[in-house]
Amino acid sequence: MSLLQRLSDMATFAKVVESRSFTQAAVALDMSKGAVSKAISRLEQHLNVRLLQRSTRQLSLTSEGEAFFEYCQRVVVQADQAEHHLSELRDEPSGLIRISVPVTFGTLRIAPLLPELLKQYPKLSIELDLNDKVIDLIAEKMDLGIRFGQLANSSLIARSLPGLPITLAASPGYLQAFGTPQSPADLCHHQCLSSGSSVADRTWFFRYQDQRIEVLTTGRVLCNSNRALKHAALADMGLLFVTRYQVEKELQNGNLVELMQDYMPEPLPLHLVYPNRHHMKAGLKVVIQFLQQQFATG
Repeated sequence: MSLLQRLSDMATFAKVVESRSFTQAAVALDMSKGAVSKAISRLEQHLNVRLLQRSTRQLSLTSEGEAFFEYCQRVVVQADQAEHHLSELRDEPSGLIRISVPVTFGTLRIAPLLPELLKQYPKLSIELDLNDKVIDLIAEKMDLGIRFGQLANSSLIARSLPGLPITLAASPGYLQAFGTPQSPADLCHHQCLSSGSSVADRTWFFRYQDQRIEVLTTGRVLCNSNRALKHAALADMGLLFVTRYQVEKELQNGNLVELMQDYMPEPLPLHLVYPNRHHMKAGLKVVIQFLQQQFATG
């Protein structure tokens, strides 16, 4: 007898004992009386003990039946509790939602939204995994990921968010010392703060009147951290080419100045990705909706 069959027969046995009747148990379980009787017989045969004493007028438990009934009751109660718990997870936003986010974006754009999200959903908890590597969401047991750029083909479900504008910026001190570039062609005369020494890292892309423009830049400061490059820009060391959200505060307070706005490329694509759309728990659903709303208005 399979485990599933045994569990089903145990639940039937428990209902028979509680009802003190095969007929009433059959009605409660939406089964035929014959099917109920067969389930009890199958269970007794598997256990090699008699669980019930049957007569035309009375149904009573044997000593073995009394001991077994306690276990059966416990199984049924735990199954009901598990189903109720899963129903709550599905229907009410609660529990832990794990989100994988690139470090800087998570720090500057996602973390500040958490107080409002958790205020709206008091039973929800959030774990932010800040990581610039593209991780396997399923293997790492992540509920949601945020990805930049064009997505590779995968089984993940994707929801697009408004793209991230890109900006070229420099400090007033740098511009005073070296002048203000007016077009991509002027960048050959400037210190450009790039993410590495390879040609790919030093190639910056612009767009003007639907024409794509590539510029191979040069500079004395190279770093694979945009946060470090921003400090270099603030120290008058060169031009910074990054997504705008990373320097929003500095642009607002005047510590950095936006340049060549007519030449900026298209915004960087931004996506929410998650493993499966079926049986989505309520907590994940409201987090996705919340982030979509926040980025649509922000």
